[in-house]
Amino acid sequence: MNRPIDQQSDQDTDGLVLFITGDSPRSLRARANLAKALKRAGSDAETVRAIDLLADPAAIGRHSIFATPALIRMHGGEQHAVLYGDLSDAAALDRFLAQHADHAECPPES
Repeated sequence: MNRPIDQQSDQDTDGLVLFITGDSPRSLRARANLAKALKRAGSDAETVRAIDLLADPAAIGRHSIFATPALIRMHGGEQHAVLYGDLSDAAALDRFLAQHADHAECPPES
């Protein structure tokens, strides 16, 4: 089932989180570029949480965001990797998503 990347809370801290600023041109491009990359990777956009920092400015401090758009890979409540910008570098975005897929398939540490 494909659906647009939704704005959701950041209470669940594992997975990919896209930080945006409303409907700014860079935020819209990042969302579109990410949706295309996820489609190429055979993933569903609903696996990504989008947090609008205009609607939730406290998330800036909670996640130490200093620029948007920002795509962050979270695991166990910790930030493991970040990719800043409108995600227009398809090769860099594909590598980032592949690393996330590899990390997501690893068994949990004991």
